[in-house]
Amino acid sequence: MKKAAVFIFFMSIAAFLFSQNSPAEFYQSAILNDGQKDYAAALHDLDNALSVRPDFDSAFCLQGFINYKLGEYKLALKQMDKAIRLNPNYVDALNGRGILKAQLNDYCGAIKDFNRVITIKPFHAKAYYNRAQAKARLDDFKAAVSDLDKAIELDGRYVNAYYSRAYWKDMSGDYKGAIEDYRKTLEIDPNYREAYVGMATSHYQHDNKTEACEVLKKASEKGSVMAEELIEKLCN
Repeated sequence: MKKAAVFIFFMSIAAFLFSQNSPAEFYQSAILNDGQKDYAAALHDLDNALSVRPDFDSAFCLQGFINYKLGEYKLALKQMDKAIRLNPNYVDALNGRGILKAQLNDYCGAIKDFNRVITIKPFHAKAYYNRAQAKARLDDFKAAVSDLDKAIELDGRYVNAYYSRAYWKDMSGDYKGAIEDYRKTLEIDPNYREAYVGMATSHYQHDNKTEACEVLKKASEKGSVMAEELIEKLCN
């Protein structure tokens, strides 16, 4: 009897403490756990928040982002859908759903979501960047470059946009423009190893082997194993 009484006592304490936590507190705890990469704890916090407040759109959105990190794309997509049904103009959820649709190869659906983000928030550089990637996957390289132009116009230090624009410029036949963007990428971030390899590849494909090898050597100095392997194959 004593053990049963002790168990009931502690269970009642736990229930009392749970009742004292608001949905906002559970949500904040989820953010902290997500930051520590304790995704199981974060999702548990969000379940608790939603059990108290089933219309908590931000909790559904954060669930979606966490499950995206865990590779649970279809589940994450459903959670983003719930957030957007509750708040049709929820920019973060729309952008997140667009990323998930692209991950699931629904590039047209992704573009529609990014279009909505841009309509709601015209200065959203990441939405232009994300839309560019979706357009490029549909082989519309010029449209992708145009979106990246806008992303860079909005954020002149958007290093990933410069790198991506370099790649898609090269794919669309603008070799000189690609090299310029690779150089700009490295000006912003001298340790961007992928940009060195990208520039070297572009040089090599356009019969500039000497320039390609010089760039690969720089990449190797930055610790790129791929660059070292390419030097062995192409430059010796």
